[in-house]
Amino acid sequence: MRAAFFLGVMILALACVGSFEAAGQAVDRKLVHAFLAKDKDSKPATTFPDDVSSIYLIWKGEDLQAGDRINVIWIAEDVGGASPKESKIGEHSVIVYKSDEVGSFFVSRPRSRVWPAGRYRTEIYIGKKLVNALRFTIQSGVSVELH
Repeated sequence: MRAAFFLGVMILALACVGSFEAAGQAVDRKLVHAFLAKDKDSKPATTFPDDVSSIYLIWKGEDLQAGDRINVIWIAEDVGGASPKESKIGEHSVIVYKSDEVGSFFVSRPRSRVWPAGRYRTEIYIGKKLVNALRFTIQSGVSVELH
């Protein structure tokens, strides 16, 4: 009987210690806010003409730590026969030096060609953790759609 009581007390004590450990762990609040635009001075957009020379991703970090790596992957989700679905078309990264770092990345269309019409996205990572994704479209014969 004593052994069962002692075992019950030990299980209860270990359960309490485990819950205190979980409550005491740091919460990762690192964020990257971002938008897409036709250049660094333009308003946010989600639709671009097929002849736009570059598409910029403008970002601002929140609660980052010096040494964090921001990585952006540009993906052609579905551009018809121009390339296979989910094709990576670019990748860029930068090391941050302050918690509220600001920056930009861009991807350019191939020279003397237009962008393939279709759906695209950018994935934004802090280290290996996906923290944001932005979708955009390329359309033939449209002007930039502002938001």
